[in-house]
Amino acid sequence: MNIPFFSCVIPVKEPRPYFEGAAACLQNQGVDDALEIIVQDGDIEPDKGQSDALNKGFAKAKGEWLFWLNADDMLLPGALKRVFDRINKIDRIEWIAGNQLLIDDAGKVLRCSVGNGWHDWLYKNAVPHVYGPSAFFRRELFEKVGGFDTSLKYCMDWDLWIKFMKAGARFVRINDYLWAQRQWSGSKTQRPLTKEEWNEQQDEIRKMLAKNGLSITKWGALKMRVWRTLNGNYLQEAVDTFWMRGRCAN
Repeated sequence: MNIPFFSCVIPVKEPRPYFEGAAACLQNQGVDDALEIIVQDGDIEPDKGQSDALNKGFAKAKGEWLFWLNADDMLLPGALKRVFDRINKIDRIEWIAGNQLLIDDAGKVLRCSVGNGWHDWLYKNAVPHVYGPSAFFRRELFEKVGGFDTSLKYCMDWDLWIKFMKAGARFVRINDYLWAQRQWSGSKTQRPLTKEEWNEQQDEIRKMLAKNGLSITKWGALKMRVWRTLNGNYLQEAVDTFWMRGRCAN
């Protein structure tokens, strides 16, 4: 059996109204046997939450490169081909990040989010600017850092990026939209949180940062905003949102 180049894990639990769309967008990437899709179903194989489900799914993966897709989100057309092309242009790349779209229930664009490239000085007091499933990383890197922290519910991806950074990995940015995140009432984070949920989320972030020895300072946040202004991130977001808002993401 051929070993796939990419392995994608989709963690699911009931309800999952957008699952078929998530699976279809992967099957329509046009990379054929280069992609392995693993559906990690919490109703079939119980887990302790999303982080645990992803760890279980990636433990089954055979691919050289890993990524995940939430059951209510979308990988945009041609995304894997763009990632594959970038991998082939750079020697020993370990981690790739792309930009994201925020979409509504019907899959129409609400807003565009553009990330910056890597700068060591920028991330001394900041979390690497990476949008969840718009990230692709080598199996060796994921295994090296021990995967996801299963105690985390809200910031498990932030924690993973920081562990990648501490392991010496530096992402390469693809300045293109690779992933669409759906904002709807069933989303864990892309919906209004209750006061209790908000407090729980902020407490978890503080503990996660302390565990990793990273402090988010006002100076660090200011540097990030200034850099994103100077390099055109905010301008690109505004222009792209103007032209794309209301269009179907796929």
